[in-house]
Amino acid sequence: MSLWATLVSEALQTVWPAGCAACDRTIPEQALFCGACNLSINPMVGACAGCALPLGGGAAERCPTCRRVPFPFAGATSGFEYGEALAEAVVRMKHGGRRDLARRLARLLVHPLAETLSRGEFDGGDLVVPVPLHPARLRARGFNQAHELARWALAGLSAARAVSSPWRKSDRAETGAAGPDARSSGAPNTGGIQASSDAADGPAPPVSATRRLSPPAVRPGAPLPRLDGALLRRIRLTRELGHAGPAARLAEVAGAFGVGDADRARGRRVLVIDDVFTTGATFSACADALLAAGARAVHVLALARAV
Repeated sequence: MSLWATLVSEALQTVWPAGCAACDRTIPEQALFCGACNLSINPMVGACAGCALPLGGGAAERCPTCRRVPFPFAGATSGFEYGEALAEAVVRMKHGGRRDLARRLARLLVHPLAETLSRGEFDGGDLVVPVPLHPARLRARGFNQAHELARWALAGLSAARAVSSPWRKSDRAETGAAGPDARSSGAPNTGGIQASSDAADGPAPPVSATRRLSPPAVRPGAPLPRLDGALLRRIRLTRELGHAGPAARLAEVAGAFGVGDADRARGRRVLVIDDVFTTGATFSACADALLAAGARAVHVLALARAV
């Protein structure tokens, strides 16, 4: 970082210090959550490849429900369990007008995004599509949180690839970072973001909760798919679903999405991104529209999964 950038950063910290994404407690600029809130962030480990819910052990890649009645999308990934500090941060982002939190929370999506693109064999000819908002809701909110998460996660992945390919053992030794398999070890996947360990937060989080994770593992040289925020459209305004069950959600979003230009989707793999995967109804409706337009395959990715 240049001297000028450092001085500007320090000045901003003095005038407008960084705050925890969930509780606004003052934290270091590079942190996302304070130490106390970080302890409640649970990475999604050992999840079903079809619905992103925990499998609970066993060697199967998909849960019995997904093997019996699969979703229309080819695969699903989520970064974390939805709840506590992460849920608070998401709600503040969406309903509190905190667009700035989308850019910060997108750091948590970088690793799951890399895994999804690698698993789905995406390349530069494929697309990343945010779940769209209806124009009326977009005007009221001022931004689409799914679009913000998608664009900043892609930017973060691109930057990580630029400085970390290939990821060498010597790099791990120098930085003290966990290896590419850190996510499976149970360490919270915080996208390389360290939590604050301020003594005021109480006991410092365990080392596994604050270590920097390795740069995302992606196919060397594989171009990233491009973001297309206009391909998928919400053509019918749906009510806020809140705590509605699966059947009510499916009925509400059925036919709510359309594809603006089928030629842009035809023959391509499409990754649909949203902030929260609840029942899969929204993702399913998006996948139905994209597949009807000729998409080769649809995968879905969410920052958090309701469990």
